[in-house]
Amino acid sequence: MTTHQLSPADTRTPGQLIDQRGRAELEFVVSLRMGMGAALRGRVRHRIEESGLLPESATDIEALRATVDPVVTVDPAYRFHAASLRWSREISTPRGVEAFDRRRDRLEPLATPSAPVADHTGGELPRYWGYEFHTTEGGWDGHDHMGFVHHEMVYQYLLTKIYGNGGDIFALRRAFADRAPEDHYDQIVDLGCGTGQYTLKLAEAYPRARITALDLSVSELSYAKRRAEDAGLAIEFRRAAAEATGLDDESADLVTSYILLHEMPPHAIAKVFAEAFRLLRPGGHVHFGDVGAYATRSAYDAWNDDWDAEHGNEPWWRLAATTDIAEIARDAGFVDVERYELLPGGHPMGTTARKPEVSS
Repeated sequence: MTTHQLSPADTRTPGQLIDQRGRAELEFVVSLRMGMGAALRGRVRHRIEESGLLPESATDIEALRATVDPVVTVDPAYRFHAASLRWSREISTPRGVEAFDRRRDRLEPLATPSAPVADHTGGELPRYWGYEFHTTEGGWDGHDHMGFVHHEMVYQYLLTKIYGNGGDIFALRRAFADRAPEDHYDQIVDLGCGTGQYTLKLAEAYPRARITALDLSVSELSYAKRRAEDAGLAIEFRRAAAEATGLDDESADLVTSYILLHEMPPHAIAKVFAEAFRLLRPGGHVHFGDVGAYATRSAYDAWNDDWDAEHGNEPWWRLAATTDIAEIARDAGFVDVERYELLPGGHPMGTTARKPEVSS
């Protein structure tokens, strides 16, 4: 299949080619989240901090929620904030899908790779995959071009404005790629690559590496492949679970992911570390970036993380933020396990470790 490029006279990104109605609907969500939403969130935080009930640390998130929630749930500002946040999250993807379909004839050629991504799942998908993460109606493959919708509309068009003040909300992915222990890797495996946000940053950081990127979403992989093709990058994309990649033993010297682990239950996280250990050559590194541990967050930030996850269809965020990821890595056989914050008090939290060298 022949892919199509934007004409030289059209310098807009694909996501900016949506129609006026789509832009207006997404701008309304941005205004709601950045204007009224920010003010209401500030009022809720003030009420919590003024209550004097926040502990010194968030060692017990259930106790923290049981203490703080009754303070704010009686506040009309809290109830409106919770309802508007939920609504904005539920409406963003459907509005993006509708905007895509109204201009499918123009956008589909820009979203389609030269060939389909190979499927290595054998038709077996993990149970957790069926969940509608982030209130995405129908899940990550609820639309045949959901990858394009997420990347070009929800992420780039909307979230960049909400979280990045118009800047690069993906810059942390490059910073995390640079944090890997070695300056060069020959073979990199990127687990849970989505639309390739982190994958392309890996290609920037390690331009001589051969990169294999995998995910379970057909639509996300398709757009990741298209983005790589547009960038002139020879990256192999394949549909496979992070815990069952189908790749050869000891075929990589870096196995990495960014914001994947909190999208699966702890028993699956353990399988991912075991799979990474199998894939790595002796001396190779695992390098995972994910959500911050509650124990390292302030009590308010831990409460807010947990509350936000609950209201954003993040079923395993709390478990990822309270599970000892370092212990899982050691149980899988890794050594030199390091847990660290890429930014003080924020996300992501990195886990980097090494597969031992072969004994002499």
